[in-house]
Amino acid sequence: MAGVMSGCGKWLDVIPEDNTTEDLLFSDYGGYHSALNGIYQTMASPELYGQNLTWGYLSALSQYYDNYNIGNTMPFSYTEQYDYASDEVKAFGEEIWRQGYFVIANCNNLLQHLAEADPEMFPNNYMGEMDMLKGEALAARALMHFDLLRLFAEAPAVNMDGMAIPYSKTYPDMFPQRLTTGQVLDNVLADFREAASLLQPIDSTSIWMVGAYNRYSANNSDAGLFFKARGFRLNYVAVRSLMARVYAYAGDMKSAYDCAAGIFKTFKEEESSYSYSTFSSSAQSDAIRHHKMIDGMLVSFYSATLVNDYLATGATGNSETNPFRLKNLDYIFADADDYRNYNDEGNKLIYLISNEYLGSLKYIERTGGSNTYESENCLLPVMRLSELALIMAEYLVSQNNIADAVSILNELRQARGCQLRTLQPTATAEEINEEIRMESWRENVAEGQYFFFCKRKNLPTIMDDGVIIQMEGKYTMQIPDSETSMN
Repeated sequence: MAGVMSGCGKWLDVIPEDNTTEDLLFSDYGGYHSALNGIYQTMASPELYGQNLTWGYLSALSQYYDNYNIGNTMPFSYTEQYDYASDEVKAFGEEIWRQGYFVIANCNNLLQHLAEADPEMFPNNYMGEMDMLKGEALAARALMHFDLLRLFAEAPAVNMDGMAIPYSKTYPDMFPQRLTTGQVLDNVLADFREAASLLQPIDSTSIWMVGAYNRYSANNSDAGLFFKARGFRLNYVAVRSLMARVYAYAGDMKSAYDCAAGIFKTFKEEESSYSYSTFSSSAQSDAIRHHKMIDGMLVSFYSATLVNDYLATGATGNSETNPFRLKNLDYIFADADDYRNYNDEGNKLIYLISNEYLGSLKYIERTGGSNTYESENCLLPVMRLSELALIMAEYLVSQNNIADAVSILNELRQARGCQLRTLQPTATAEEINEEIRMESWRENVAEGQYFFFCKRKNLPTIMDDGVIIQMEGKYTMQIPDSETSMN
């Protein structure tokens, strides 16, 4: 039975003191555009995907960084130890919870105004302008709830029926009810399904899907800036791909496979027609130049301050005080030819005495000639095509289709330059599943998804630079004290 969370009014208490400002905002179609852009800007803030939910807090939980010291004075020292009762981790929880539900409240506010808006207000409604606004707001609401669920509730593999978090659909929502994990996931999927149905007619693959240039270009629409660069927004392909992630988390691998395979099939068909690489990085030079592997990103949020935000946390290249030096590299990158194991000068990272690791290289500023995507400096990876490939391989192994699973994994490996670790059709299910885990680590360096992979699988241990960490009871954050204490 769902109960009422004491104190929940605080995190949705965002009613303007003067409604005049809000009325003016939604008196013109441009105000609706501004409201949606504001939602994306908040999601790209350091409290959410601009740091905590990508290269910061979540990547520390994933045991990517070599930042532990005896005095616990390094950033993320307590996070790395899963010390959820520490002030450091509690502060991260407060930020994520507060900003996450602030995003949700703004999504609900936009959706409610859209429901009452006059279609004649929108000059490009013949192109689906209102549907785009609604679809993206629904998708943002679903994604935000999903990541809050993944942090603050037990995984479905452990307890699908346990009380989790509220799923807010109204504005203002002063007394939201906590739902079970299963109920939250049902709501997430319902929002994503509706968003996908609204966005599918808008996001034609012939216009923007083929290659990163089209997805992230301001030249892929004739209808004005708001309709361009769909890779920065929760587009149809991103929504369907995120649904695969949700289904996998819920344990429904057949539905996850169906979502993933549909998108993957389209990319493969377009690859043969337009001659581009499905997984990007067809050469070592491409992997070095395009440090975030942009071709394989289906959606990324945009932060103009990302490089400065990253440097402000102490990222200083080779310094031993750099909190983002990677560890476990000789174990993770056993194949020395792996392009993901190179720095920007073409040197193998595991052989660098200075320990200038890839975690720093993904988020430092890059400049250069015409072959450099300088816009990558501002990208926050949210969903990759390679994750769909790994979901497909995982499902195929569960169906004892070893040959097809091996084929998918080897295609990904070859696109990354791997030679030594090519799998054979004689590989066992256990061997393939272990390689899927390893590829999840490699593909998501400093992006935050590996921790959630381990949580979804309820893996009993995580490797920490040769030390085995027992993970029982360490996958779930505490709901912030400010939300559970009595008023």
